[in-house]
Amino acid sequence: MTHTLTNCDIDKNKQLIISLLKSTHRDGIDNVIKYLEDCGFFIVPSSLHRHHNWRGGLAQHCLGVYTTAAANADDLPKDSIIIAGLLHDVCKAGKYRYDTDGNIHHRHIHIHGHGYRSVKLLQQCGLTLTENERRAIRWHMGGHHARGNDVDDVMLARQSRLWQVIHDADKYDAKGKNL
Repeated sequence: MTHTLTNCDIDKNKQLIISLLKSTHRDGIDNVIKYLEDCGFFIVPSSLHRHHNWRGGLAQHCLGVYTTAAANADDLPKDSIIIAGLLHDVCKAGKYRYDTDGNIHHRHIHIHGHGYRSVKLLQQCGLTLTENERRAIRWHMGGHHARGNDVDDVMLARQSRLWQVIHDADKYDAKGKNL
């Protein structure tokens, strides 16, 4: 499926994501927003060969995860849904960039797990995460490949309602249910 977002769609997604992030009033959120703007988060694809592999796909996917999670999590803190839903794949933005001719380039980054990279990046930006948010982002793919001490962290994550909602919303959106 070929899918293209218009510049208007990309701008609307950007405005909505920034508004939602600012609404959390979380320490470090302004640094995160600056990172998102600087690294191309709003314009890059979520992947090259998998889901949301079009211009603006990463932000669209993250909005889809947030929207699905928010619709299924009335009992959870809204700021936790915003943070975990919108930022679960934040590290992917640094992997892709467009050149002046509009060609996409992939930067190979090898750090174990993109959930792990996303948590580290958010911490480097100075964002304060709760343990449930950290686990929801870190293990949003399920944690099936966890080893050693990480296995215990995955088990704690899976006991969290926030993790369950983000994990399910990510799977749902990645399958194209919200397109």
